[in-house]
Amino acid sequence: MNHSEFRRTAVAPVLAAYAGTPGVDAVMLGGSTARGDADQWSDVEVGVFWSRPPTTAERLAPAPSVRPGTPEDAGSPWFDYLSVDGLAVDVEHALSTAVEETLDLVLEANVPDPDGLTLLKGLVDGREIGGPQPELVQGWKRRAATYPRGLATAIVERDGAIDKFWRCQMLIERDNPVLLTREFLRMTNQLLAVLHAVNGCYSGHVLAFKRLDTMEAELTHAPHQLAARLRAVFTAPPPQAAEILRQLIEETYDVIEAHLPEVDVARLRTRFRATRTPTS
Repeated sequence: MNHSEFRRTAVAPVLAAYAGTPGVDAVMLGGSTARGDADQWSDVEVGVFWSRPPTTAERLAPAPSVRPGTPEDAGSPWFDYLSVDGLAVDVEHALSTAVEETLDLVLEANVPDPDGLTLLKGLVDGREIGGPQPELVQGWKRRAATYPRGLATAIVERDGAIDKFWRCQMLIERDNPVLLTREFLRMTNQLLAVLHAVNGCYSGHVLAFKRLDTMEAELTHAPHQLAARLRAVFTAPPPQAAEILRQLIEETYDVIEAHLPEVDVARLRTRFRATRTPTS
């Protein structure tokens, strides 16, 4: 039995308990356990969709060891943290109506809301749907299956505006690896958000992906050797790392030009290439 199978088996009673709770529309297993690529470090992610706000007691009833993460009166979504057979189980509770509103916001209005994109990624990955109305989740998954071009454009125009690359040289000269790494991480996050959008992949919170090589395989349109070069950004000597990142960003703009020509890439490049001249 692999890590994913072990987790699915262990959490099955919890899913069944939620599915039988009055007020629950549907239950879904998500994350790496659902995708099948869990490892020994993986938590289990569960989504519970309600027709009405749940009480704290209802949220915590299905598992013997739990910790509430969100106050009862906080409003949808609510988060709880369970322990099942030594496994950490993260449960997100949401009103079904709130899910519908979020899908309308992201898929119809093309608003690149980070929490909404995370929800959509969870729906795409989700499996083993149960409860009295599983067709609700199946309908959401069908909606999520078509990635709107307008959403891709909105994300690229927002996250493709990568600026202040000149700071890298400043921080290298100041021998400040802490702030340099922060800048590398900021720009890498933006780069990955753009590439996911161009490829019609919901990125959620970008760093939630588990393995760089798996991510690279899912991105058909991307700079070559993306995973290896991203690793080098955070392991190579700082001047070399900065140059690798610069090339990756420039090549990402090439990808945008080829696949989303409606985006003003010239404007993005101008912003990225803007520099600051040090003074004596």
